[in-house]
Parts: sequence; structure tokens; C-alpha cells
Amino acid sequence: MSQILDIGPLRSVVAVADCGGFHRAAAVLHVTQSAVSQHVRRIEAVVGGPVVERSGRGMVFTVLGHRVLGHARRILAAHDAALEDLGAADQRMLLIGATEHGADVMLPALTGALRDRLPDWRIPFRLDRNVSLADSIEQGLVDLAVMLDGSGWDRSNASGSVELKWISSRSFAVPASQPLPLVIFAEPCTLREPAFAILEKIGLRYEIAAECSDLSGLYAAVRSGLGVALLPTIGRLPDGLCLAEGLPPANRASVFVRGRTGVDADMLTAVEQTVRDVLVEQA
Repeated sequence: MSQILDIGPLRSVVAVADCGGFHRAAAVLHVTQSAVSQHVRRIEAVVGGPVVERSGRGMVFTVLGHRVLGHARRILAAHDAALEDLGAADQRMLLIGATEHGADVMLPALTGALRDRLPDWRIPFRLDRNVSLADSIEQGLVDLAVMLDGSGWDRSNASGSVELKWISSRSFAVPASQPLPLVIFAEPCTLREPAFAILEKIGLRYEIAAECSDLSGLYAAVRSGLGVALLPTIGRLPDGLCLAEGLPPANRASVFVRGRTGVDADMLTAVEQTVRDVLVEQA
């Protein structure tokens, strides 16, 4: 038999279908886009016709391509099941993105809970800003992302929520006649507008004392007494920080779990339920 449907190219074809394009498929498979293109061309050479074709700015599977895709899924399922049964399968990896301030309050409990629920998976985390995580999900650079919305909107579709609280150094006192100094994340950040809105609603003057690009810098600025910050909180605060007194109560931040195109639906459900459980336990 001269013609062979190799596993690698078949996996690329399935990834293109599941991820909606060559670029996203390459990110998920951790290969270059040209490698995915070459794999698809190899399959097309075997089956004697185009598997995908351009449609406007995107691409669609041909009639032949859909037939190839069906066979590819069955072949890969049998192949992967055989490896697992023989104890030769690689450890599966689930890359989860999380906002830095969200990770600070959730990650210890979330990591332990996920490892208990998914013992056969390696689960690395990538910490980033909300906007960057949204782009990573769109491009397939992470499998799932746990994101925070400081406005607290759309709670019906959220996995849960966490309290937003004002924090300060232990020696900080709210100034009586001067604008309230704020320590905030640099744009883009979903916690900026909620902080401004809360203070403006009661007519409390404020000024930005420090803008920080990461959580460690924000903690350092608050700890040094530069001002107060509005942050999601679960459990105890870091050393040297306390809840600021004399400030209006804040809303709750919504927590969402988002998955890239083609991510396993059962895996997405498992992570989302884990996030819900962690939020309930730590409420």
C-alpha cells in the first residue's frame, strides 16, 4: 500500500476544523502555521483533492474534506485510545490563563481542586491582563481562561463572583480635605472604572497617585502608603495590607471561564464547575 494517512497530518486537519483556521490550529498544536499547511497538503495529496478552500476571508471544508474529517476523528480516537491502554500516551496538558489579581485570590485553591479533579492532566497557568487573555483565547494560545469583570455585569452567565474591597497600608488614613489618592492598574483594566464610579457617586474627590503594570508593583505602592486600591479579595490580605476604613462599599466582580474554539466541552465544564466550587467554598 503506497498511500498512508499519517497521524500527525490527520491531527492538523482536525485542529483546523475545531479551531476554525490554520493560525489557531498551529497555536493549539504548538507548531508553525506552515507546518499545519504542509500537513493539510499531504492529506490532500493522499486523497486526491482539496480538503479545505477559501471562502471570503476564511476557509471552509469541501465535501471531500468533511469525509476526510470524519475518518480522521475515528482514526485519532482509536490511535489515542490504544496509546492510553498501552500506557504509552503522553501526559495531556491543559493551559489555563488567569488574570494576575484573580490568580492571587483564587489560584492556590483552584490549582489543588483541578489536580484532584483532573489527576492525569498537566495544568500549567499563564498569568496576564484581561485584554491579553481574551486575545490568547481568540488565537488559541491558551485552552481556557479564568477572567474577572470588575463591573459585575452579566452575572447570570458568570461562574461566580468575588468581593471588591478597598485596601491600604496599616498606617494610611483617608485625607480629610485632600483628594483620595488611588493606586490602580494601568489601562486596560476592568477595575479602574468601577473604582472611579463608586467615588464619583458619593462626590468624593480622588486623584491617581500611582499606576502599576503588575500586581506586585501595586501591592508595593499601597504598602508604602501612596494610596488605596480596589481589588478582589478572598481570604487574608498580603502582609502589610489591611481593609481601608471610611470608604463606600464596592460591587462584586464577576468571574468567567472562557474556552478557545474547539476546546473539549467536558473539560470546559469541569474547570467551570471547579471555579464555582472554589468561589462557594471561599465566600
